[in-house]
Amino acid sequence: MALETHLTLNPDEYAFYKKQTGIEEEEILKERIAQVAQKAVDVYPYHCIRTFGFLRFRILRSQSGYKQLLELGATRRDALFLDLGCCFGNDLRKAIEDGFPAQNVIASDLRPDFWNFGHELFNTNPTTFPVVFVPGDVLDPSFISIHPPLLLPPPNTPPTKSLLHPNPNSLNPLRGHLSAIHTSAFFHLFKKDDQLLIAKKLASLLSPVPGSVIFGSHRGAPTPQEGEGTLFYRHSPTSWKEMWEREVFGGGDLIRVDAGLSLDDKSREILCWTVTRL
Repeated sequence: MALETHLTLNPDEYAFYKKQTGIEEEEILKERIAQVAQKAVDVYPYHCIRTFGFLRFRILRSQSGYKQLLELGATRRDALFLDLGCCFGNDLRKAIEDGFPAQNVIASDLRPDFWNFGHELFNTNPTTFPVVFVPGDVLDPSFISIHPPLLLPPPNTPPTKSLLHPNPNSLNPLRGHLSAIHTSAFFHLFKKDDQLLIAKKLASLLSPVPGSVIFGSHRGAPTPQEGEGTLFYRHSPTSWKEMWEREVFGGGDLIRVDAGLSLDDKSREILCWTVTRL
């Protein structure tokens, strides 16, 4: 499937990709991006790759969530951060550039090829960029099983490397250990019931320590509605908040949910949100 022909970078994006790839010339940089994107589209034609939407910093859409993430990285000892549905790893690389400790970052995606394309795009390898990558299907119980959200922290909090096997294929060992979870352009790929299932899984991975946060963004709507194509269900800010408070955490006493709609660069409604443990 062909890519869109028009690839644009704003000044902040250009500065980031230039620094991260080591490619100074803008046209050569754009050529590298297009080459990697075409390889990824040949694996699976996600809309955000075909249209170069992956170049945007989706992690910055939820400004409060991103601020909390960086604060956790700076103030909480051994704070672990999971980027779920990481694709090429653009967002987690942005977080690392902005100060989150790279040794405490965990990347995950259904398609390992995309993580490898990220190494190609950014001219890195597992030695020069040793972030732990865990491939898997979020709906598979062996990858993430459902448990009630923890009320107390796990008895021991070992370092990241000892929580996961050398070639990890499950996030279950991280249950209750994650200080922050980010996922963007992800939930809208699933039906309503599966979105609830995924939310419950992420809640079980999150640390119960106050200030721990799940945040992200995806397509939304002023009123809940079924989507079209690959957009299976679009929550409203109200329905999203109610799902987390009532169905995931069983009441609002354990969490604070902030959610709102904004427009992206193509005037599409984006639901930006944070779920914070109290």
